[in-house]
Amino acid sequence: MFLEIKELKVAYKTVNGKSIVLNNFELNLDKGDSISIVGESGSGKSTLGGAITRLLPPSGEESGEILMNGKNLLDLSEDEMTLVRGTEIFMIFQNPLNSLNPVKTVGFQLMEAAKIKAIRDGTPEPNESDLEKVVLDALASVRLPDPDQIIKRYPHELSGGQVQRVVISMALILRPKLLIADEPTTALDVTIQAQVINLLKQLNKEYGMSIIFITHDLSLAYVISNKIMVMYAGTIMEFNESKTIVKNPRHPYTIGLLRSVPTDYKTNSRLYYINGSPPSFFNLPKGCRFSPRCDKAFGKCHEVEPPLISEGGEYKVRCWLFE
Repeated sequence: MFLEIKELKVAYKTVNGKSIVLNNFELNLDKGDSISIVGESGSGKSTLGGAITRLLPPSGEESGEILMNGKNLLDLSEDEMTLVRGTEIFMIFQNPLNSLNPVKTVGFQLMEAAKIKAIRDGTPEPNESDLEKVVLDALASVRLPDPDQIIKRYPHELSGGQVQRVVISMALILRPKLLIADEPTTALDVTIQAQVINLLKQLNKEYGMSIIFITHDLSLAYVISNKIMVMYAGTIMEFNESKTIVKNPRHPYTIGLLRSVPTDYKTNSRLYYINGSPPSFFNLPKGCRFSPRCDKAFGKCHEVEPPLISEGGEYKVRCWLFE
């Protein structure tokens, strides 16, 4: 197994006490596999990405095991983890400016990435003109116009969509073993969004790069990954192959998310939405965390939290309806 997460617990210290966002979280990812983590805001998706890369805010605490090729990332020192980031694991943040140095030009930062990749591949003193060609090709691949001008600019001189594509081009250059993409297409228009999704799929297919794609959009998750994990209030509600999740969802929450996706623009009917809001981590409901919003909930759902019930092999659903 390429990536194994066992009994991962992530908590944040706040003025109101400790808030446990992920508790006993489990995930297995094979080399070259792609999985989407789907859920509403506040479900713990971004926290999972921060935990794997060990880029949680100072108030965050994590325990358990995050094994990458048998090596527990939580046991590494900060210096050792710095060597892992960028080369073995690369994260694209929802706010792309978090990934770039504001006082260095785009070209300088991408050249540094290209130099790291060349040295890693066995070229001790890479030629600068060759590195620049790699950078320009990567920028052209993400459909950035005038890449020779883009490399002269600073991050703040670019639009949000342009900065996001610069960060994705850095992933193209470095070709890490694991790419974690946290809502990478949020700032992009639909046309560029499709191009970026195709690029990520290309990285996965051609280079065997494993991808964890974090999104609230089930339709995007279906397009880019072969497996989907649905999360709610810090817990896994359903995990299955993408095609099965979309065509035969099991959990009421998954069904609600799918019904909320607009599909027919010719009708004047109101869009479906799930009543209520996700709970606070300081005041989680008794029993199933989704039960206050679930139209199929019955007595037991409000009293006892269901376990992940196996639906065959590694595919699971957390719902008493399938006990």
